[in-house]
Amino acid sequence: MSEVTIERVTIISDEVVVAAQLLAPQLESSNQVNIPSEYLERIISNPDSVWLMAGREADAKLIGMASLVIMPMPTNIRASLENVVVDSEARGIGAGTALCMAAKEIANEQNVNTLRAAASKNNVESQRMLRKVGF
Repeated sequence: MSEVTIERVTIISDEVVVAAQLLAPQLESSNQVNIPSEYLERIISNPDSVWLMAGREADAKLIGMASLVIMPMPTNIRASLENVVVDSEARGIGAGTALCMAAKEIANEQNVNTLRAAASKNNVESQRMLRKVGF
């Protein structure tokens, strides 16, 4: 996994917008949204939302993303790992696993009691990868 870096998105650069627009359609979701930079700003400005991007060390290209949504409740803190996707041309180098492990680490830091992951019922590859990392 040393070929991959994971960073929390805190600034919406042109590179981030381009990567999001490339990756989102690969989620195989029926709920696609238009992804202008203003929409992405909304995501990163939410204190209970963590948006992660995976980069390939060899060329610093953004190749994957994942969203961790933290939900404080009166009795506990829950979180949901959503939209885990790696560019089809960059799969197999551990980016999906690295995104999931980073999300798990953040969930632990935030004292999350229950962490779940979601994938489209049609996205068999994502389901398999999520099971592999313990979901």
